[in-house]
Amino acid sequence: IRAIAIGRRDVDRDLPVTRNTIFRIASATKPITTVAALTLLDEGRFRLDDPITTVAPELADLRVLEQPEGPLDHTVPAARTITFRDLLTHRSGLTYGEFHRGPIRTAYAATLGATIDNDLSPDEWIARLATLPLIDQPGAAFHYSVSNDLLGFLLARIEGTTLGAVLRQRVLDPLGMHDTHFVVPPDKRGRRAALTGFDGTGRLTTLAAAPGGHALAERPESMTFESGGQGLWSTADDYLAFARLFVGGGAVDGVSILRPHTCALMTSNQLTASQRTEARMLGQAPFA
Repeated sequence: IRAIAIGRRDVDRDLPVTRNTIFRIASATKPITTVAALTLLDEGRFRLDDPITTVAPELADLRVLEQPEGPLDHTVPAARTITFRDLLTHRSGLTYGEFHRGPIRTAYAATLGATIDNDLSPDEWIARLATLPLIDQPGAAFHYSVSNDLLGFLLARIEGTTLGAVLRQRVLDPLGMHDTHFVVPPDKRGRRAALTGFDGTGRLTTLAAAPGGHALAERPESMTFESGGQGLWSTADDYLAFARLFVGGGAVDGVSILRPHTCALMTSNQLTASQRTEARMLGQAPFA
């Protein structure tokens, strides 16, 4: 296999992309968090239709907006509790605030803060999430959302550690993904792709923070928030090792991560025909 690296990893310093350049992988974090969750499923640590309140009792009394773009006080009770299956298939009723124009947009930003580099602790984030209304009944429809962030924090609670430690033990180390981290270690930072955007004249430049403040060029060491939805850094080779998991039915080079049945379940469509149609109409590709 021939590998070619093209582009610049830092426009200000004119540094080239190399095969071992470390990139923010954003929502490509989600499948890694999902695989970690499914390893726990394989061990019987939870069942897909278990309510998540067994791990996060803060989320026991959720309410649902009568209209997704409507007033925040026009709600009805949730018909049932969110399940692990709901989180794994983005049918939890949660959302991303940026997808909306109504009051829920501002409420998400003000209540939850940044999606990647966040000053809140995981417990604080969950407690704040519990104060927000859902935009749909649990299980009703596909809404691309912060479901994976919540899932990641639940995994950490189940294991009694951090999400980073869960991913390291269950996915990253077994697959040899040693350049994949929530925080790039100091000795690897020279290989990072810089946070890049446009200045006022439209010229590419290095940024101190992502637009909207969701990610910082340098994450403070005091942060404990680890985004299971979009927080990881990785390399092309590391992510290739992860992707091979699905070609191998849950195993790579003799290292088994998922049972074949569980791997097949993850890679099969979990949405109903009507849910797939609605997701397409909303412009949200059903990745579940």
